[in-house]
Amino acid sequence: MSPLPDMMRWTLAASLLVATTSVAYGADAPPLREGFEAVGFAAAFVPCERPEGQISLSRERARTGEKSLKLRIREPVFGTATWVPKATSCLVEGRYAEYTPDEKERAEIWESFDLGPKFGDDLYYGFSMWIDRVSAPKGDDTRLVIGQWKAPIDDSPFVAQRFTGGHYHVTLDVDAAERDPATGRPYGCKLLLAFEEDMALAEGLKRTTPTRCEPKLGGPQIPLTPAQPIAIERLAYLPDPFGQWTDLVFRVKGGENGTVEVWANGQLVARATGFIGHGGAAGQPQYFKFGPYRDPASFATTVYLDNLARGASFAEVDPSLPHSQQ
Repeated sequence: MSPLPDMMRWTLAASLLVATTSVAYGADAPPLREGFEAVGFAAAFVPCERPEGQISLSRERARTGEKSLKLRIREPVFGTATWVPKATSCLVEGRYAEYTPDEKERAEIWESFDLGPKFGDDLYYGFSMWIDRVSAPKGDDTRLVIGQWKAPIDDSPFVAQRFTGGHYHVTLDVDAAERDPATGRPYGCKLLLAFEEDMALAEGLKRTTPTRCEPKLGGPQIPLTPAQPIAIERLAYLPDPFGQWTDLVFRVKGGENGTVEVWANGQLVARATGFIGHGGAAGQPQYFKFGPYRDPASFATTVYLDNLARGASFAEVDPSLPHSQQ
């Protein structure tokens, strides 16, 4: 058989995805390991088809093997004008609700509701990530998220990798003690879990900076505090992720006795314990999304993903180890 082209369009790959079982969400969320070496791969992840997104298997970069998954938000199609996507759905397979049009741009794969976990499950996720500096320019305030964990109740992801201002950091989102008088619901409280040293220097942060609600764009102009106790330990800075592969492992367990731990290149960087996520999410389907999600911008954002895994321990998902090829 002749080799696959370097840039295989995701639509072909998506057409070959086959779920071997029909499982309700949270039914043990079976382990998976995916190296993106073949056209058809783990049905537990489904592409988010959007007009501004391009998702393909690529030989341009690989952490192990010969290929990785390339996820790209392309430049605006009309010169420098902002292009507002008009997609009517994000996921067809593995989703219970259609995705509505919005003014955000994304090129993501989503963990299937049918083959994924439920909020409160104790799971580890590992992956290798490559991003160029031009995809997240330093000083550019375009909101950019690459990798996030959500439940249907979340307005913001309860765990997210962010690149605001071109600085790499990981945030948590929990309920605030204060409530929105218009809705009666708690405000969202965004907490800094981990950050790179460049961000610490630029914003006057330290690893010992106390746990506090950070200001949100468009959020309430009042001080917020977490509704439930949560403790954050920062043991190291996140590495500079640009222009090189970064091996990442996240332990994610939401709920009242929750835990989030982050490893980068084999080193434990940070740990949060306490109430992780939002009240009312228990028992809801939880899903992980990887790929760039951002406000509209005039430049392209490209990320490569390799060695994606989900399991019950660090050893099961360690992205520095070669993965079985599908």
